[in-house]
Amino acid sequence: MERRTLTFAQAEAIARAAMDDARQEGLELAIAIVDDGGWSHVQMRMDGAFPAAVDAALAKARSAALFRRPTSDFSRRVKEGMPLAHLPHVVPLGGGVLLERNGAFFGAMGLSGAREDTETELAERIAAEFASDRMVRV
Repeated sequence: MERRTLTFAQAEAIARAAMDDARQEGLELAIAIVDDGGWSHVQMRMDGAFPAAVDAALAKARSAALFRRPTSDFSRRVKEGMPLAHLPHVVPLGGGVLLERNGAFFGAMGLSGAREDTETELAERIAAEFASDRMVRV
């Protein structure tokens, strides 16, 4: 997989798109965007999001980036009985997704503050928007 650099403008647009969609759904989330090495690029906490959501969103984004897979994969595996809880940087909760476009890996996004399935659905929708190069919300 080709490596690409996620720009600040892209990271900010992704975070704002997630925040806009969350607001429309009546959600109060924390949003984290990390680069391909799992290092924080943008973090946002919406008014009303609980404080620990910030750390959880970043942990989900880092987990997705470092393992190159969505955190919902880990969630599913843990529910199936696989003991992943002691692996470093594994967050077995949905809401962490990869940010890819045209076969290139840019980084990852993590969302926290709602139900796991809701976070996953929203994160996947925003990641798909980025992947299709339709990220025009700036």
